[in-house]
Amino acid sequence: MALFSIPLGTEGRLKSLYSYPNTKESKKTLANTILHWFNQTLARDGLTALGASAAIKINNNEYTLELNGPQNLEATFEEYGKRLPQFLQDGWEALTTVIPKLKEDGRWDPENTGQWRFFLPHGLAMVNQRSLQFFHYPPIRLLDTMQDYLDDPVPVRWAELLEANGVKNDREAWLYETVIDATPIAAPDDQGSKKSPKGDKHWGLIPIQFFPDYQKAMVKLLLNESQAHSGYTTPIVVYGSHPREIFQDLYLGDLKLGINVAGTAEIIPGLKTPVLGVNHPYRFYAQAQIDNDNPKTGYVGSGKIVPKNCEGVVKLMKKDLAAARWQVLMAENPSLDPQTLIQECEKYWEAPEQMADVCKLVTHEGSLLYPNLPALDFTYRLSLHDAAGVCSLHENNPCASLV
Repeated sequence: MALFSIPLGTEGRLKSLYSYPNTKESKKTLANTILHWFNQTLARDGLTALGASAAIKINNNEYTLELNGPQNLEATFEEYGKRLPQFLQDGWEALTTVIPKLKEDGRWDPENTGQWRFFLPHGLAMVNQRSLQFFHYPPIRLLDTMQDYLDDPVPVRWAELLEANGVKNDREAWLYETVIDATPIAAPDDQGSKKSPKGDKHWGLIPIQFFPDYQKAMVKLLLNESQAHSGYTTPIVVYGSHPREIFQDLYLGDLKLGINVAGTAEIIPGLKTPVLGVNHPYRFYAQAQIDNDNPKTGYVGSGKIVPKNCEGVVKLMKKDLAAARWQVLMAENPSLDPQTLIQECEKYWEAPEQMADVCKLVTHEGSLLYPNLPALDFTYRLSLHDAAGVCSLHENNPCASLV
């Protein structure tokens, strides 16, 4: 008998909510697909290591998630029992109310790529997360290739910045990387930067402006109260210009949430939430590797930094490292003054003694390589260890090795 059971709903509804089948060639059943994503959640909440496991029971077309593990996990399983059904319901409301209107108005996949799909942020920490990350929309490869919300150069890069700021390893980094995409639509990478054919020049193709109810529901659902500091929640980091603007309109009033600008929101009544606006992590890759003068050799995934871009890339890296440091320190103590803390974090990463780490990260992450672009897999030409060796030969100047 299961330690705790969570009714999920009927097969037809769950097929839509879990984007089933995730890939055209997938042979997984719906039950196995649900387990694929929820087992990732158990791992990223740190519960698999404690003996937690999950199974799906099907009875008269009704699906139930059954959780087992040590008795002391029952309270955590009960929290899943509160959050997972609401998570699915919030997604269902967006799917059944917003998406149909977008299709009617011609805002759904307006370039007819055939690659837009409804996609919820499955597989992330849902109960033990130490912060939230508010993004734009998920790349389609996270669903239709990787089947992993964190198997992408963007979350991988941010995890490395978190580790540079004291997070022990990628497993601990998972607790900081619970993502809420403001638009639950998986689409190709280039869709976020394109303009809308409907005359909406400000927001572009991705219809982020049509999901305020979904955005507020997801943030409230996944925002944890601070365990150590009464009256506060865990922090939220907001990435990229459109998400920053949406978030400030939802919660921050007159505060303009610029890059490395922090403030406080009241999302859960009576609790203060520290918020930081930052660069989108992908900007580093674009600024490092794109060469508009030589696009055949200077593109994201080329495996090398364009020399003329390097100085600006170093400045960008320091900004992002400061933001990741803010995220870690604010998760520890959300009662700190948000804007004062980001200023202190920037000073920390501007100090000369941090250049070894700055150089290592610039050199390593600047070597992002797509060895087979159509396959959407990625690697880094230089590991962090190899990058450190390169830096030691050039007095920790990442640009010197490019000359």
